[in-house]
Amino acid sequence: MILVTGGTGLVGSHLLYHLAKRGDSVRAIYRAGSKINDVKRIFSFYDTHSLSFFENIEWVEADLADYFALEEVLKGITQVYHAAAMVSFNPHESKMMLKTNTEGTANLMNACLVNSIEKVCYVSSISSLGKQASGGIIDELVEWQANNHRSAYAHSKFRAEMEVWRAAEEGVKIVIVNPSVIIGPVDWKRSSGKLFYSVKKGMPFYTEGATGFVDVRDVVNALVLLMESDAENERFILNSENLSFKTFYTLMAEELNRMKPFIRTSHLMTEIGWRLNLVLCFIARRSPAITSDTARTAQTVSSYSAKKFSQKFNYSFIPVKKSVQNAARWFKLLEFL
Repeated sequence: MILVTGGTGLVGSHLLYHLAKRGDSVRAIYRAGSKINDVKRIFSFYDTHSLSFFENIEWVEADLADYFALEEVLKGITQVYHAAAMVSFNPHESKMMLKTNTEGTANLMNACLVNSIEKVCYVSSISSLGKQASGGIIDELVEWQANNHRSAYAHSKFRAEMEVWRAAEEGVKIVIVNPSVIIGPVDWKRSSGKLFYSVKKGMPFYTEGATGFVDVRDVVNALVLLMESDAENERFILNSENLSFKTFYTLMAEELNRMKPFIRTSHLMTEIGWRLNLVLCFIARRSPAITSDTARTAQTVSSYSAKKFSQKFNYSFIPVKKSVQNAARWFKLLEFL
């Protein structure tokens, strides 16, 4: 039997669809309040007859913070896909995120050791990778550098990876994937859905940054391929294309029939903007829409290579334009639900 953590998230829900459709025995853990019905919507989006294999999933309420609950959940499990994580760029949630992502992963890996799990696939992020001083292509060999310009989210994913590597040293077979920005059907207010929501409301601005993008379906395919391969104690970057934010926002605008970005936002403007937004949100007592981390990322140019994975499996990634089209079709449907 297979265990999936984070089953109600972007990657987790699509992974569950993939595994359940092919008839695997799957157990998924969720936190109280998680939206299992949203997973059903994802299933129905891809297959109108999906409820029959949605029933293949055994849902168990459990929190990664509860080690003893994890020990119980892992009984009878042979493989684990660890896709659960807290994602936030709100400075007030940094400590909670570090604790959730790091200690939660430590608890899970310890429980895997006790239950003699055969193999674990950890869904990390490109944010946990190093940066090229020369601005060159980032691959799996570029080592992490800790500095004050790293987001709390990046620190949390890096520290979580250290727990996975530690478990590998203690006998658990592991693989780690580092996806770039993942594109796919998801709630408007979660993951990359926030980007589509911004464009839907009207996004005339663009920044000078660039990063990598990858389709959630490619991520899921990669997870399964790696889990069923001889890959062991390795990491793999998952990335389809490196695009400027202006190009990516333009693609979204075209598919959602909204205005394309036409106002360039300089580094100085974003630095002023996040500070002003922080003050206004403090007065209004709401979470900031722009933070120092998101402002900095928006102006950073980073390029990633998935050559290692592509060569190992002779794999071709879905073009970003098609990924945007698929996600946009989902978001258009949401408006009528």
